[in-house]
Amino acid sequence: MGLALTLLHSPQLLILDEPTNGLDPAGIKHLRDILKNIAEKDKVAVFVSSHILTEMELMCDRVAVINKGKIVETQDIGEHKAGKEEQTIFGLKDLEKADKILKENSYETKIIDDKIAVKTEFDNIPEVINLLVQNKISIYNVIQKEKSLEDIFFAATEKKGGQKNAND
Repeated sequence: MGLALTLLHSPQLLILDEPTNGLDPAGIKHLRDILKNIAEKDKVAVFVSSHILTEMELMCDRVAVINKGKIVETQDIGEHKAGKEEQTIFGLKDLEKADKILKENSYETKIIDDKIAVKTEFDNIPEVINLLVQNKISIYNVIQKEKSLEDIFFAATEKKGGQKNAND
């Protein structure tokens, strides 16, 4: 109701604090769609403050991370989703052999349980697969993992002054 009353005055800027708080999933999606529509069709700048990062990924086209009252990171969601620093997780038969071959070819790797994570851009995944296949390493699955907004938040707050705990 408050949003409807505010929109009667045709604002150029709409500032919302935790607008999805207390809504069920259907209500959250409906509000998100309304806000996107207002921003696009009515050319209203919508500024949303929230700690629910997954919701911000779905709602916003640009985000700013604030730590101790200062903006420490800004990013277009499109850039974020492009996944400049993605990890691709490979389920393989011979992890140690794969790890050695990938490292010899300048890939950053990490063995996690029975899989190997390779830091690579999306366009290089076929190259990694070819390298493994040429070296007779059986590939059972490939999972692309993009950086989440949560990953970006923690990286930004840790490198710029330290996010020690939630009460800091």
